Order: sequence, then C-alpha cells, then structure tokens
Amino acid sequence: MFAKTTLKLTFFYSLLFLTLFWIFSLSLYFWMERSFGEDYISQVYERRVQQGDYEDAFEDNNTNIVTISGDVALDRLKVILLIMNGVFLLVIPIVSNLLAHKSLKPIHVSHNKQKQFVSDAAHELRTPLSIMMGEIDVALAKDRGQDAYKEILVSNKEELKRLTSLVENLLFLARDDQNRPISFSDEIELTDMLAHIVAQTKPIWGKKLIKVNFNPGEENIVIRGNRQNIYQLFLNLIDNAVKYTNKGEVNISIKFDNKYARVIIKDTGIGISDEVYSKLFDRFFRVENSRSEIRGYGLGLAICDAIVKRHNGRITLTSALNEGSTFTVLLPLKHS
Repeated sequence: MFAKTTLKLTFFYSLLFLTLFWIFSLSLYFWMERSFGEDYISQVYERRVQQGDYEDAFEDNNTNIVTISGDVALDRLKVILLIMNGVFLLVIPIVSNLLAHKSLKPIHVSHNKQKQFVSDAAHELRTPLSIMMGEIDVALAKDRGQDAYKEILVSNKEELKRLTSLVENLLFLARDDQNRPISFSDEIELTDMLAHIVAQTKPIWGKKLIKVNFNPGEENIVIRGNRQNIYQLFLNLIDNAVKYTNKGEVNISIKFDNKYARVIIKDTGIGISDEVYSKLFDRFFRVENSRSEIRGYGLGLAICDAIVKRHNGRITLTSALNEGSTFTVLLPLKHS
C-alpha cells in the first residue's frame, strides 16, 4: 500500500516541480526575447546619444550588430535553459521520491504502531480467554464436587478481572490515539490525592512488609486537569513502585518547581537495566527478567506517559539494575 502511495506522490511532486520550472523557463525566454527586440535597440541608441555620440553615428551596421548580439544572447539562454531542464528532469524525480518518503514516514510509523497495537492486544486478550475456556472444559469433562467447581469459578473471576482491566486500558489508549476531548477543568489538590492513594494501597504494601513514606511538603499544591486521569497516573506509579520493591521502602515527595508541581516516587526495588530503559514507556513492553514473575500487560507506564503528555507535563525515569527506580512527574500548576 505504501509503495504505491509513495510512487503516486513521487509522480505528483515531479510533475508539479517540472511544470513550475518549465513555466518559469518559458516565461523568462519570452520576456528576454521581447526585451531584445526594437525596444532594446532604442535603449542602446539612446544610451549612445547620452554618451555624446551623434545620432547619425548609430548606423545600420551598429543596428545589425546589436540585433545579432541579442539573437546570440537568446540562443545561449535557450541552451542554458534546455540544459537546466535536462538536469532537473533527472534530479527532480530523485528529490521528489525523498520528499514522498519524508511526507509518508509519520503515517507509516503510525500505521505500523497501530498494527502492532492490534496484534499485541489480540494476543493479550487471547491468553485469559484460553485459560478460562480450558478450565471450563475441564469442569465439564466429568462431575466434580462443590469445592472443585468453586475453585474454577474463583479462577475464572480472577481472569475476568484481569481481562476487564486490560479492556479498560485498551479503550483508554484508543481514545488517546484519537485525541478525544476530555475535561481539564478539575482543580486537583495533589497532596490530598497522593495521601489517599497511599492509604488505599496500604493493604498491598503492608503485606510485603515494606515502608511507604509520603512527604507532603509545607502546603497543598493545586493543579488543574482531569481528576480521574491524574488519579490513575499516580495510582499506577505508586502501585508499580510497590509491586517491584521486595524489601526496603518507597518514598513519595511533592514540592513546587517554578510553575510546576514536582512529584517524585522513588523505590529501592529491582531497578531497570540500560538495555530496556528506552522501551519502558512502550505499550505491551515487559522486562524479561525478575519483573516477568509479576503478571501484567505492560500498559501501565504507557498510560502514565499518555496522561502526562495530555496535561502538558513531563515524566522522567532514573534507574539502575538492583538499585531501584525514581519516577519524576512535572505537572503545570493551576493558574491564579
């Protein structure tokens, strides 16, 4: 598809540039031809008179010389224009092809990402469905006791919860790709929101016997945005820090940074190697090391990145393998 489109666009660019140059060449030639006519001879005659030559000094001989000179100049101009058109006839298709590739590159990249997204989504959706189908087939193969059926139903419910979470994340990313408008009118008190998330996730980090420390700063910091999105952003980041910290602590701090609110989430977890650093915010990306022991779809950080960008903020990560990770989020403060 893109090969045909590139070829068509190359032909269009070539035709456009060649047509414009041919029009310019013909216009220049006919203008010069007109300039070298009687008007040109009259101008030469007047110039000679102004320089002190007598009127009768400009004889027919000189007129012929001027006329011939004009014809020679026109012939040379014609040759130059023909050579230039010949060169452009060879160069313009090459340049046009490069321009066509450059014009289509963003569309090509977007198309490939969309194909990859659909392929990955289909693969991830198929996994829990296959598990559920297999368990149901086993349950129906023969009569079982109540406890056995209950165990299968509990397992199916867990897979359905994961499947529901995946579908919600996919819908969020699909809407983000379409740039669907969302409300950014909520006044969000970040200090209160972060304190609530820390309390909400206590059953998770409490079981792991790790500490989560929250430093709220001296005063509440308020931003304007979409409350649901911002809540999901920090819930994902804090949950991510707790999930990958097996011992130690997670430290959360918030402070003013010029016109931004700076939120820092630092853990003492397993960290990230340099090899995968640049891919961490990619959709469906999961690190093939001890992180893979934790089940997930690799969409959490991609969603965080999308939310921050939609709020005109920035998210950065510093990490080292076995030394923990630090996520820093900058979000614009509410204008007074």
